[in-house]
Amino acid sequence: MAPLKILSLDGGTRPLVTCFLLQRLLAEQPALLEDVDVFAGTSSGAITSSIIAVSGTVREGVERAIAFWQLWHPFEGAGPLSPRTLAAVSGMSAFLTHETLYRHLRDLLGEVRLRDVRRRLLMPAVAIDNAVGLKEYRHWSIEIHHNLVPQDLPASPLLADLALHSSSIPVLHPVFQGRVDGGLYANNPSMCALTMAMDFLMADIASTMILSVGQGQASSYMALPGGDIGYGGWLLSMERPLALIKLVMEANLQATTYQASRILEDRFVRLDPFLATDLEPEASVPPELFNQRQQDKACAADIGPTLAQLEDIGWIAPAQTAEAAAPDAPTG
Repeated sequence: MAPLKILSLDGGTRPLVTCFLLQRLLAEQPALLEDVDVFAGTSSGAITSSIIAVSGTVREGVERAIAFWQLWHPFEGAGPLSPRTLAAVSGMSAFLTHETLYRHLRDLLGEVRLRDVRRRLLMPAVAIDNAVGLKEYRHWSIEIHHNLVPQDLPASPLLADLALHSSSIPVLHPVFQGRVDGGLYANNPSMCALTMAMDFLMADIASTMILSVGQGQASSYMALPGGDIGYGGWLLSMERPLALIKLVMEANLQATTYQASRILEDRFVRLDPFLATDLEPEASVPPELFNQRQQDKACAADIGPTLAQLEDIGWIAPAQTAEAAAPDAPTG
């Protein structure tokens, strides 16, 4: 059976780290991702995957994603004394909006619907109400938007809408069309992609390979003199804002990484460099500087072991030796 290849992109607040890592991989192996069978992404990774999925080539998609994320200003209109910030602190609204992000995404993706996407795509999200008729069966529910098989839907959703379903962090962003961030349970969507490929593509674990690209491992922790802290410490600390949300997303990401690596062993290839800092967007840091810091971290990462592992498992053909690649010398 031919190997099935999955590209999995983490969610998080450092999407340019992922994009520049992909750019570097493609600079070394231009055709590395053109035969990927499934593109999976969560949150910002869902947006990046969507942009790649509708592009002519993966390289073009990565470049378009870089340009898109360089326009992202998460704290636009959210100063320390802005009406939205004051309402958020009082518990009356989310801290940020994604109106500008959505507008830019619609400008880029237009009216493309999930059924129109030629590459297979998968994006986790959470519905806060499954809206079934009987109240006793109503609950919040995970959703995995995908086009792995043709779906007979009355109207295929807009791709931009589905990407935002996966990218709405509770407390930080408003609920979008009844959905919140898929990073609550699958910030690394590798296991979702693997199991969905088994269900819908008849994937064989023994011949499935995943390249999982993160946003860099930040230095995130809570050094507490005692453990008795309330919601203020978990959500409203100035030193660690929304620490609980961050913990949930990073913990499930680590769990998924462990599970996938044990199931697929060396056929699970993880590229997620240590950052040695807690690199996050800040209202006091100009977006251009934050973008540059992301690029610097991605460019400093050693991608050699990742390429070597991809070669070892057969994702890419072994590099030709200089002797084999060179034409025969003329004889006379």
